[in-house]
Amino acid sequence: MGYPQQETRVLALPDRQLSYTLLRRRRRTIGLKVDEDGLTVSAPPREPYRHLERVLLMRRDWIVEKLAQMEARRLPPRQWKSGERLLFLGENLELYLYRTHTRAEPIRTASRLLMGVHDPADADQVMTQVRTWYRDQAQRYFAQRLVVLAARLPVTPPPFRLSEARTSWGVCTPEGRLRLSWRLIQAPCGQIDYVVAHELAHLRHMNHSRAFWQTVAAIFPDYRLERLALERDGHLYHTF
Repeated sequence: MGYPQQETRVLALPDRQLSYTLLRRRRRTIGLKVDEDGLTVSAPPREPYRHLERVLLMRRDWIVEKLAQMEARRLPPRQWKSGERLLFLGENLELYLYRTHTRAEPIRTASRLLMGVHDPADADQVMTQVRTWYRDQAQRYFAQRLVVLAARLPVTPPPFRLSEARTSWGVCTPEGRLRLSWRLIQAPCGQIDYVVAHELAHLRHMNHSRAFWQTVAAIFPDYRLERLALERDGHLYHTF
């Protein structure tokens, strides 16, 4: 009998229990990843458990350090009530809820997002309406930036759709279609432009070669600074 393709396992360390997700894939080596979901181990289909555990013990210090870093970055859960602080294009918005039994379009001011809901105490309803507003704004804004940045390549702005992905900000398919995470609308404009430029450059180079990065720079010269900023701040955009 073969091993399961995915399972949750626990390794007993002297000072803690190390829980991890084990994924078996067609690969030759063991890979470790630590993110918001914890530790994920990717292994060949027939890799014995004892060998996996030896690797984890050898990398124990690195794993513990990364898990501690992720825990320090973890933000408290949202309450979804008036006064909630939201990010939009890098700026803070204060959520203000009011009760209404008719359809009302959200209103964004310089510092507030005013949203009418049937029941302000229904956190799920509030979150759903906030997400819908963010997705609508992302659809409009990303389309505008694609027009501006594609002209620098120059290419016709490619079709795109919004993505729910939490592991990548953007994807360019072999057919030349883009997928952009709607959560990116929370980031400052420069970080958004970096992601859009990155995916547009893949229309010319489906790799990360030197020529690819030269193309990114031709579209968006400040990409290095914005790339670092996105790596630093990206966790802030995954709170909902």
